[in-house]
Amino acid sequence: MELAPLQIEPAIRLSASEIPQHQDRLIQSVVMRAWEKVDFYRQRWSEHQIDPESIRSVTDLKKLPIFRKQDIEADLAAHPPFGSLQGNFHCVRLQGSSGSTGKPKPILHTRLDWENITNLWARRLSMQGVTAADRVQVAFNFALFIPSFTSLEGAMKLGALAIPTGSGAVTPSLRQLELARDWGVTVMGTTGGYALHLAAIAQEHGYDLKRDFNIRVMYHTGEPLVEETRRRIEELWGCKSYNNYGSVETGAPAWECVHQNGMHLNEDAYIFEIVDPVTLEPVPDGQEGALVMTSLFKEAAPIIRYMIGDIAAIWSEPCACGCSFRRLSPIRGRIDDMLKIRGTVVYPTAIEAALRTFPMLAPEFRIVVDRTHDGADYLEVQAEVQDLAETSPLVNLIAHAIKQKIGCTAVVTLHAIGSLSGHENVAARTKNRYVVDKRKKL
Repeated sequence: MELAPLQIEPAIRLSASEIPQHQDRLIQSVVMRAWEKVDFYRQRWSEHQIDPESIRSVTDLKKLPIFRKQDIEADLAAHPPFGSLQGNFHCVRLQGSSGSTGKPKPILHTRLDWENITNLWARRLSMQGVTAADRVQVAFNFALFIPSFTSLEGAMKLGALAIPTGSGAVTPSLRQLELARDWGVTVMGTTGGYALHLAAIAQEHGYDLKRDFNIRVMYHTGEPLVEETRRRIEELWGCKSYNNYGSVETGAPAWECVHQNGMHLNEDAYIFEIVDPVTLEPVPDGQEGALVMTSLFKEAAPIIRYMIGDIAAIWSEPCACGCSFRRLSPIRGRIDDMLKIRGTVVYPTAIEAALRTFPMLAPEFRIVVDRTHDGADYLEVQAEVQDLAETSPLVNLIAHAIKQKIGCTAVVTLHAIGSLSGHENVAARTKNRYVVDKRKKL
């Protein structure tokens, strides 16, 4: 079966009963195409003695092995420079991971791949209220970071005026704000952390965020958007703040609708599973586990049972927006980012959520994990504050909020504005880097 471009809008009208039928129609051709064109899968499936013709429906997918980013990294090392996952396709675009945990992973795209991902971005933005009347400032890093380009083209497909300012590394933050004000920007795409950073810069220079700007929608991706950070963005900017989920390997799999209650899964383009991260057995809707994805549209570098590394649940209850696609719960955290502190599992997103409830704190913070001389884990949370005078009561309040959130004690230290963010170019980074785990150096 030949692949066709995904539709921006009509496909989301599939009924709940039509979605499995749609997926079943595509899955066999997806698997056979990978078997014939992609050495990565042919080798792995041969090792497991899998007959690709036995995969005839979504329920058969469990016969195929799950793979992880470490498998991609090993394949890249064995088959430089692009690995064998790309397959035998004519590709026109290479984008890569941010490389925050190692070398960037190159992911290639055919022309149809690119068309489909940008169509999915147009779908996302449309469902978040973006129209041809909007002026969309894209303040992501225009480099290997794929959402910069795909969200820009998605906005253009809706007829909106797209303004590619890029991150603060290309267009300084103060200039970003000047352009947004002078050019009447109504929609801005950026990470949640950079949205807060821009707000802090604006206030420092005397801007009134709600009076001087016309931004009514912010869309985010690239890092987890905890609910407390979203509320802070909306309160500061007086806009709606929408979360979008994806990666360079997966494209644009999930998005929030106007009800902001979980992210709808593009089930016409992907198959989603939640499995126990240890046993790899499936878990029912509503229960948290590791997210596993299969793409139904990708030619080059297709993903078939890819464990992306995030912990979440799938919600199957109907959404008030009427879309039949199930929803992904907020991401609890990444398996790779999980910290174990004195036997307690801690996700950095939980600490961020606690900090965002204190409006006097600046956006930047650090989580430092170390060991004391007797080998005990030591957790320190560093934050920037507007006024360092009389911080003792505030330190205690923050420490209490963190303990309530994560279940273990953290030492809280408060620092002057700029003392943490000055160590790295916050405006230039692609994703946040809040954790410093010194135990890994021991």
